[in-house]
Amino acid sequence: MQRHPKFKRRIGVPKGMLRHLTLKILEKQPMSGSEIVDRIHEYTDWRPSPGSIYPLLAHLQEESLIEPHPDEDPSLKRFKLTEQGARVLEQHDRHDDQVKKRHRTIHKMYWILHREMPEDLYESFSSLLETVENVYEKIADDPEASKRFKDILDRASKKLTEIGA
Repeated sequence: MQRHPKFKRRIGVPKGMLRHLTLKILEKQPMSGSEIVDRIHEYTDWRPSPGSIYPLLAHLQEESLIEPHPDEDPSLKRFKLTEQGARVLEQHDRHDDQVKKRHRTIHKMYWILHREMPEDLYESFSSLLETVENVYEKIADDPEASKRFKDILDRASKKLTEIGA
């Protein structure tokens, strides 16, 4: 039985995610392909294959979104984001609300359908996550507020763990 073309993609990392993550990482500092893979793995526990990252880097370079960055280590070919790459990344960031909405939908399906969380409990859970996101966006550049924020989250996590102990 042949699948409908719409369903050929396997479930996994969303299409375009590696491209976005790569640009986002290179926005912070120049890196090589292996360093990008390591950073993504550090953030997500997913390790993109060399067969994914290196063709992507070549494609991003062809699109003038990244360019080679001179490095003192000649064995590493590091890349940096170009101005055009920064503009593309800015456009991606403008679509952040769509990404959040898609994430919330998947999250809701997982917790309500798969984990059978009651809807009222899910609404409280979802509201907490949204509050965490909104507050973090406002305090991200304030180290003192970020520390207080982390302390509050750590205390809340500990109290929730005590309930389930």
